[in-house]
Amino acid sequence: MATSPPADPSENRAHYWRRVLRPLTWWLLLVLLLFAIRTHQRLMEKTRLNFTITLAGQPPFPEATATFDGQPMASGEKIPLGNHQFLITHPKGVAFKTNLFVWYGGRDFGKINLPRATGTLAVSANPPAPRIYIQGPEFNVTLTNSEGLTTTVPTDQYTVLVQYRHWQGRQSVNVLENNRSLLPFTPSLGSLQLSCNQSDATYQLVGSNDEILESGEFPATLVELPANTYKLVSVHHNHRRNEWARVNNGTTNPIAVEFKYGTAVLETQPPGASVTGSDGHYFGVTPLKLIELQPGTWTFDLQHGGYESVRVPLQIVENESARFQTNLISLNYASSMQTARNCMATADYVKAAQATRDALTAKPNDLEAAALNREARGLGAIKEARTLAASGDYIGADKLLAEALGLLPGNNDATKLLAEYKTHEPEQLERQRKERLKRPQSVYDEVVSRYKDANLFEDHKLTTKMSAAEVKTAIIQGLKSSQPPFQINRNESPKPETYVIEAAFELPGLLGSGTTSGRRHCLIVCGQTTDQETEIHFKVLEYKAKTSIKFSLANLLNTATTDNVNYIPIHPTQFNPMPEKLQTQLIEGVANVTAIIQLAIGQTSPPKTP
Repeated sequence: MATSPPADPSENRAHYWRRVLRPLTWWLLLVLLLFAIRTHQRLMEKTRLNFTITLAGQPPFPEATATFDGQPMASGEKIPLGNHQFLITHPKGVAFKTNLFVWYGGRDFGKINLPRATGTLAVSANPPAPRIYIQGPEFNVTLTNSEGLTTTVPTDQYTVLVQYRHWQGRQSVNVLENNRSLLPFTPSLGSLQLSCNQSDATYQLVGSNDEILESGEFPATLVELPANTYKLVSVHHNHRRNEWARVNNGTTNPIAVEFKYGTAVLETQPPGASVTGSDGHYFGVTPLKLIELQPGTWTFDLQHGGYESVRVPLQIVENESARFQTNLISLNYASSMQTARNCMATADYVKAAQATRDALTAKPNDLEAAALNREARGLGAIKEARTLAASGDYIGADKLLAEALGLLPGNNDATKLLAEYKTHEPEQLERQRKERLKRPQSVYDEVVSRYKDANLFEDHKLTTKMSAAEVKTAIIQGLKSSQPPFQINRNESPKPETYVIEAAFELPGLLGSGTTSGRRHCLIVCGQTTDQETEIHFKVLEYKAKTSIKFSLANLLNTATTDNVNYIPIHPTQFNPMPEKLQTQLIEGVANVTAIIQLAIGQTSPPKTP
């Protein structure tokens, strides 16, 4: 039998080591695998994607969106290994997109700046607009007198306002990235060229909602008006015209306004009639010239107090003058004339003359009324002359008769009476001369008779060549200027050329007592006796005070009050014997007043103060 060859010792050793090292190898492989897994986990923990997003250099959050392989992600999140796609978007920015291979440790993109997304905005205005306002969050501009613009702008919502003088339009648009947004403005606008034949006329342009769009003076050019029909109100002084004005797109419409006038001249006799129109408008009084009347038929009412009203129709023609003249019929004339005739029949010439004056007022220069007025005045003068002659005043009667002959030349009654009365004038003049001589004395006697104590004092008389009026003025001035001054209690002229003066003052009592010791009262009458002489009659009444003094708190302050003062005339019938002090008062009173009068008429020096 065959036998196996003997084993190789080296092969046995190899087999041994293989058998021994195999578990160790598996253990080592397991350790390595576990280490690899742990290392992978540790490294994968650090495998992240880091980035920061800005939009045109500014933080864009929260609008920016980041995706990794189409899934939203945020900076710092873990990412898997291998090939991937990374995308960042923003509604206002240009997107960032990249493909990347990721290995352990991840990627750090740092700051990713998205450029601002832009689009094109095109604005057009036809015709060119005075103002164009473009407004957006990041872009604003104002254009003046512009046809518009085309420009690149950040993507966003924009509002465009276009303003003309009387029109404005507004549009909004959303500008998208790399798109062109067009906003056209083409309003229908036109103009009006206004003119007027009256340089000082004014106008108002009124819109459909009664809004006043334009106003001013002619001439004028109104531009940028929306095509439409407007009301044009033209005013010149008190005249008003309304007409329609049409504005067409892109054209200038000329409108010529004309105020056409005529003139009216209204005259009445007598003048002063009020003029009113048929609508009650008051124009003035005649004579009256009315200008700027619009052509056509005008009706005027003329009214004057005491006259019948007149209605006047006038046809007013452009650039011509219409004239109306009339004599107004008085309502009072006929009745005044009838009254005058009735009064003449009853010889009431005063009322007849007044009635004829009323008639002449109603109808000036009327011959019949004037003749009747002269007759009434003449016969009235004759009637009054008879009355004066019956009372003895032939001179006055003759004056009236001369007046009557001036009104009624050749009147027999006036002529006969004048001749008769002339013979009585000398005896009347003599009577008047005698009455003039006696007049100052008679007036003086009447004045003195009013005082019960006057007969106790002496009468005095002076004469001068000065007129009575001059004497009166000089005496009053002298009395007021004396010390103490007289108080003038009466200054009047009861009869012609005769004047009465009464004056008085209180004589002071004890010094500082506030009482009176007496009273001085003077009665003076100065009258003209002839053309060259004036008589002055006067009397000085002197009184002593008999005072009842009541003592009060004022008395304790050394001030007495004269509640009741009784005056006693200084005369021997009252004082017997007469005290020397009172006798002196009597003498000084007369001397003082006499000196004042003499000084007034220039006959002596001023009196001494008592």
